[in-house]
Amino acid sequence: MTYKIYGLKIYTKTTHEKTNGKYTPKMMGVIEAPINKMIKAYPNEFSFMRHETKRSLRPSAKGRRKNDNNRSRINR
Repeated sequence: MTYKIYGLKIYTKTTHEKTNGKYTPKMMGVIEAPINKMIKAYPNEFSFMRHETKRSLRPSAKGRRKNDNNRSRINR
């Protein structure tokens, strides 16, 4: 079963686990997507994760303008 929320791919995957010399199948749930989309779609489930994007690390335009004005005054 595959359905999409925010472009996420959600499906099941069967892996095999070795117990007592025998391989037993184990069903796993898989979510495939970029991490920022996963956090947007399921904020409660992924609340334990911290994710920083380049955009969040860049200074705001207002802060950048203030710093540029101060630098030009110092250089004069």
